[in-house]
Order: sequence, then C-alpha cells, then structure tokens
Amino acid sequence: MTHTRKRIAMLVISLASIVAMAISASAQSSASGSLNAGGIFCLLPFYSNGTSVELSGQVTNDVIANPKWAIWWSSNNTTYSKIFATHAFGLTQDILRSQNPQYFPGYFQGCLNNDTGIDIDFTISIGPGQF
Repeated sequence: MTHTRKRIAMLVISLASIVAMAISASAQSSASGSLNAGGIFCLLPFYSNGTSVELSGQVTNDVIANPKWAIWWSSNNTTYSKIFATHAFGLTQDILRSQNPQYFPGYFQGCLNNDTGIDIDFTISIGPGQF
C-alpha cells in the first residue's frame, strides 16, 4: 500500500469513528434494572437539536415508591446542570424547544435517584419528544 493510500485509509477509519460517536450520542438511551435504596442511576447522554426531549420512567415492582427522576442538560457534554426534577411512581416529561430554546442544541441525561428507602425495579428512557 502506498503512503497516500495508507493516509486515506486512516482518514476513512477516523471519520467512521467520529460518525459512530455522533450516532451513539444522538440515539435514544434507555435501561431497566433494580436500584437499591440510596442508589443513583443515569443514562448515557442524548444529543438533541430537535423540537423536544422526553424523559420517561416507571417503577415496575409491587412497591409504593416515588423516587426522584431528573433531567440534566449540557451544551458541551462535559458540565451538566439539573433542569428538571420530581418525585413520582412513573412519569413522562418533555422539555420543549419552543418554551426552552436555551437548551437546544444540547445533551440531555435522564437520572433516577432512589431516595425512597426501599429497593425498586425500574425502566427509564430519554430521547426525542412527541412534540
């Protein structure tokens, strides 16, 4: 392989890696599992330049629990600020670009803080909103 072809091959591999990172940062992030009392779980960041972002979550086992659900935001995927938090058994919460243009484009992370004192099972997702 000539020197030029090696450079081109390395460039193609580098570009493919950058595209893969961009796709993974913009894909919906979701998970399910168990969380001990006092535990915190956060999803991978979701990048949005769209019209809304939606956090959905649900306690899925037979307990009476209202853990804290939160949305964290970052303009650079480095420093995050909490922009929404509430206690609930289950929720669907949208952040709308029309009402909060300062958050778009940006990175959004959904988190669950089990501050209930009992173990819970859960589902959680963050991704494009319905609006």
